[in-house]
Amino acid sequence: MSNQEFAPKILVLGANGFLGKNVSQVLNNYNDYEIIESHGKKSMDLKNYNELDNFLQKNQVDYVINCAAFVGGIAFGYDYPAELIRENTLITGNLYEACYQNNVKSLINPISNCAYPEDEFLFEEKNFLKGPPHESVFEYGMSRRFSVACGKAYFNEHGFTSTNVVLSNMFGPFDHFEEKRSHALGALIKKIHKAKEENLDKVTIWGTGNPIREWLFVRDGANALIKSISLENNHYFFNVGVNKGMTIIEMAKKIAKLYEWNGEFEFNTNKPDGAMEKRVLSSKSVKLLDWSPEVNFDDGLIETIEWYKKNLNANENK
Repeated sequence: MSNQEFAPKILVLGANGFLGKNVSQVLNNYNDYEIIESHGKKSMDLKNYNELDNFLQKNQVDYVINCAAFVGGIAFGYDYPAELIRENTLITGNLYEACYQNNVKSLINPISNCAYPEDEFLFEEKNFLKGPPHESVFEYGMSRRFSVACGKAYFNEHGFTSTNVVLSNMFGPFDHFEEKRSHALGALIKKIHKAKEENLDKVTIWGTGNPIREWLFVRDGANALIKSISLENNHYFFNVGVNKGMTIIEMAKKIAKLYEWNGEFEFNTNKPDGAMEKRVLSSKSVKLLDWSPEVNFDDGLIETIEWYKKNLNANENK
């Protein structure tokens, strides 16, 4: 678009976070949009409806990609269940109402796959409400289901368009690497890096190492969210993933090999495994968005480790 003055405005919420930073970086490759970023509570408190309403009104936003969430790993879910469900549902409710009231064309929400029932291992959209989420992520999972319910309700009553995209576990630059907030991949990179640097001969893995997880490179996830902007008016709910999983120990061995670390893994079985297998079926998004992942796991892992090494001081200070 040659005249930037008339470019649609995209607001990226949570632009200081892992996914938000990557969404903003990918958006910078487009000339068709004007990007507005919100960097957490200092920019705008999404729990304050009036603050959000005033921001949208002032900036005349066309599209919102909501990467803001109060979230962490398994330990985080056990430690802060009330805060997880309260803060995330409050943010979601405010977002739908404020976007509708301010004529936003579409609200796009990434949804964690932990919102799927604990008894499911291959996640299909038709089974989303078949049972409760796993206890380790119950509160956060239920708050994400609330977003999907809002999408349907606001379209049926107001004709407001939104897209809820269930994503595989993601990894890549800007990820969390501290043990309590990170997923298994980020935590293991940090542990194995330390073991290599300090000549340690053992690294502890939480649980048995047997759970199977699917990993989506974050730029591929960001591209799927951005492609959702072009969908016609409706309420959408679909999965985005690679439909290929690996065990935690298999992943740990891949990281160790890249670090050339030859120590042993030990397992702290006093720590929970979480759900034993999680993979998503993404055939619906492939058709809707003409999307497929471009970065394979091994290449993405190399890039993630290199980014971590270059940004080590900043990561350690988190």
